[in-house]
Amino acid sequence: MCISFPGRVVGVDLDDAIVEIDGRRRRASLRMRVDVVVGDWVLVGAGSVLRRLDAREAAEINAILKPAMNAGGSR
Repeated sequence: MCISFPGRVVGVDLDDAIVEIDGRRRRASLRMRVDVVVGDWVLVGAGSVLRRLDAREAAEINAILKPAMNAGGSR
């Protein structure tokens, strides 16, 4: 199963974006979205930028996902 997370784009090169998600920076492929620029909020899943988000959408998704991820931490 793959969970998609919102993140903020902090860098862009030819094929990838550097996306900050929860304080960590990760590379995400731009093959599905080429219209991404630094500062955009995006939804990242399976190592790819899936779509752009506005700040409100990103905050709503984070508010839902963070408690669920924290609850699943102890197995």
